[in-house]
Amino acid sequence: MKRDQYIPHEVSMRSTSEVMNLIEKEGMAGYGIYWALMEYLRTQDDYTGDVRILKTLARQLKTSVERLERILNDYGLFEWADNTFLSRKLNSAMKPLENKRKAMEARSCNDHATTVQRNARNSLNVNNDVSLSKVKESKEENTPSISSSSAAEAAAETKPVKYVPAWEQYVDSLQQDEQWKELMAMRSGLKQQFYTFFPQIVENFKRHVRMLGNEGRILSPSDAKHYFCFFLDPGSVTFKKLWEELHKPIDKGKYKFEDRDPTTGQRSYCGIPIPSDAPPRPNEQAVWCEGKWVY
Repeated sequence: MKRDQYIPHEVSMRSTSEVMNLIEKEGMAGYGIYWALMEYLRTQDDYTGDVRILKTLARQLKTSVERLERILNDYGLFEWADNTFLSRKLNSAMKPLENKRKAMEARSCNDHATTVQRNARNSLNVNNDVSLSKVKESKEENTPSISSSSAAEAAAETKPVKYVPAWEQYVDSLQQDEQWKELMAMRSGLKQQFYTFFPQIVENFKRHVRMLGNEGRILSPSDAKHYFCFFLDPGSVTFKKLWEELHKPIDKGKYKFEDRDPTTGQRSYCGIPIPSDAPPRPNEQAVWCEGKWVY
């Protein structure tokens, strides 16, 4: 089950003085907005929201920003500090579930380590069998082609599959979270450039994690979001270095057959966009087709 799939809801919730006061002043529409805000917080790191998303939420809920701010401030249901808000009620309700999740992830890590060790032993045994087979076949006369073929097939069968560490999989999964990407684009100030440079930003983030040896700190998609948030803090050293990397002068020797938008960084030729991870356009006749340059 996904972590953001459900939220605890006590049946006696409407009997609390705070909620009763909310319904009296805002009506059942206000009660619905309250739970919409709780659902939003449920999907955020540390269950903490960014007030800069209120305009987007207001459009989604077909209400006003003023009404959202009133519900956040006037009824004792939320805490608002600087540019963030949270619900102590939600944090308390989610604590048992968080403890259960951490225990499950710890068991999963142990199971994964056991599987890796078992696969390594199996691979070693297979390689030993192949080596013994090669020795036996070398002693047999008039069968050189059969021996070569058998060795090649055995080598192909034991070729290891590329392993992607779990923490990298959690980082890569962020590509699918459109709401999170919208928040990060706003928070970082990169706006549209965040989407344009997203592959490069992710690769820079991974290099940063490896350089500091912090792979073990990312044990879930939530951990990846939390770390990423600090990485893209506009006032941080990491953000400054990332900005310089994304906006460094283009090597015209490699990209002389392309154009690049100085604002968004979008590469193009003849007005046609080029994927950010595509290799340089090789000549003036080349066109981008099905993931490669054709000319």
